[in-house]
Amino acid sequence: MADIPLADLLLGVPEIDADHAEAVAVWTELKEAQGPAFVAALEKWVAHLEAHFAREEELMKKAGYRDLPHHASEHARVVAEGKRFLDQARAGRTMMARAYATDMIPDWFERHVRMFDSEVARVVKLAGVG
Repeated sequence: MADIPLADLLLGVPEIDADHAEAVAVWTELKEAQGPAFVAALEKWVAHLEAHFAREEELMKKAGYRDLPHHASEHARVVAEGKRFLDQARAGRTMMARAYATDMIPDWFERHVRMFDSEVARVVKLAGVG
């Protein structure tokens, strides 16, 4: 099981950095949750993603970020994926949902920040809206 190092996710934009710090905290709760608490923690993760992505997409709009449709489609894909695993967990099938939480999320998150969010942060800083 990998960890998500918060220091690697900070991009110098307060709004983005706050969401990334919250994401790490919610994910930490998720990876440590057992039994029925796991489903509740996964629900919290998916809700966090939806709110986090909405704030980030609004920031991208304010900055005039040209690649917003592509970035937003990645957000939609990740939320849908999280919801599929949540449905499985709610149905009592937690093995794959737990693998998603412990293995897939850390890898995805680090990649997303490096490939997507770092460019958003650069544009937001240039636009002076973050």
